[in-house]
Amino acid sequence: KATFGLAAAFCAGCATLWAQTSADPVAVFTEHPRLLLRPQRLRLLKRERQRASPRWRQLETLVAGNAPLPERGFAWALFYQISGDEDFGRKAVEWAISPAAELRQQALVFDWCQDLLTDSERRDLTARLGKGISSTSDASISAVRTRTLAAIALYDHVPETPQRALDQAVHQWWEGAMLPALRSGKSVVPRDDAYALWELLHAIRDNTNLDLRESIPHFFKDFPIEHLLSHYPPPYDAPEN
Repeated sequence: KATFGLAAAFCAGCATLWAQTSADPVAVFTEHPRLLLRPQRLRLLKRERQRASPRWRQLETLVAGNAPLPERGFAWALFYQISGDEDFGRKAVEWAISPAAELRQQALVFDWCQDLLTDSERRDLTARLGKGISSTSDASISAVRTRTLAAIALYDHVPETPQRALDQAVHQWWEGAMLPALRSGKSVVPRDDAYALWELLHAIRDNTNLDLRESIPHFFKDFPIEHLLSHYPPPYDAPEN
């Protein structure tokens, strides 16, 4: 009985500790670039350029050839970070402040091209990112991913707003909505949202030291296999059946 009582007290203490730590503010401690290009990853990409790897040559051919890329801001800013070519960094910035730019790529350009922004461009993008993360009505994975990237990019540039957005994403959306659904076995991660989920998980882990996968390890153990199987070709109706 004494052993059981100690175990129960220990479990209750752990539960209390989790309740306290899970409500802690989500803080970003990294410097720019923060999003998806942490120092180790960026070094690896720069080595690919030095080795002239096939995928670097392919990116260089598309970007330098002005190919109609689906994510121009992303591609130009990435090219600038790897090559140091400021001309493409400026192209990314000019695209990011154009009417055609969307929030996710604006966040990436703001983060990756910090040293190229003029004061007016920084103010412009700061205002756009702040406006983009202030609305939390869309709770889809892709929308939360985009707001999270923007909040991390904007963190320490403006007070409070990025902090609130990150707390909402981690504590309300993930812990309050996604975790209970995943634990109950519900299918709440559509196949087409898998990449957005990975971007969100990487951005939070790389910049806050919070690995959201640890809150439900059995799901993430099977998720990659299930995701691959979801791409299996459907049956083809032929005259033979």
